[in-house]
Amino acid sequence: MNTPIVARTSPSPASLRTARLGGICLALGGIAFFAGGVTHPGDSGGGTKVEQLYQALIQPTWYPSHALLLASFGLFAAAILLLRKRGNLGPGMARVVNVVSVVAVVATLGMAVHLLAALGAESIADGQPSLISEVQKWNETILNTLWGLGIIALAAVGGLTRTLGNRITMPLGVVGGVAWCLAAATIAFIDLFDALFPVAGTLIPIWAVAAGVMWAVRAGSFPGQAAG
Repeated sequence: MNTPIVARTSPSPASLRTARLGGICLALGGIAFFAGGVTHPGDSGGGTKVEQLYQALIQPTWYPSHALLLASFGLFAAAILLLRKRGNLGPGMARVVNVVSVVAVVATLGMAVHLLAALGAESIADGQPSLISEVQKWNETILNTLWGLGIIALAAVGGLTRTLGNRITMPLGVVGGVAWCLAAATIAFIDLFDALFPVAGTLIPIWAVAAGVMWAVRAGSFPGQAAG
């Protein structure tokens, strides 16, 4: 009677480096996201949405804050693209990662456009809508909301399958992602959910750092392969 022998294949150094890099990118993305949120310029809360946008655009913290947010979006996108290279995701998580990777790249480009919006601040100085304000409105409403949905999907499916974080980290990403989606989808129209941005700006980074560190630490742990 033959007894199956379980052979554990040793990952190549390149595979280990890629895995660790993915975890590091996710963790650093979370840190940059937190820093960008903390330094994000605010507004008076009064006036029209165009006037509020103008107040934010002309503040000196606009560029540093959004440079950090752009860096965080880029790091998240890099981490998700590296996650696609893992061979142990399972079909469900693999599908999620494939979709979210596209969203992450497009959202990063959208954040670059958002960063440069301050260059056209004077076009809305009179409080009237312009191309700048319209681009920012739909950029934030659509792309940032989709990005938040991507975080929810990664945290939920990744946590349940333990391929990205676990069931302890999962609620952090899901709740943070929901808070981000509600705030991003409505900020251009109403102020009702604006207070959720700090919630998202805290929970998403904690999830990203925790899941990223776990990913990097687990980098050398690969499933065995059965040999006859």
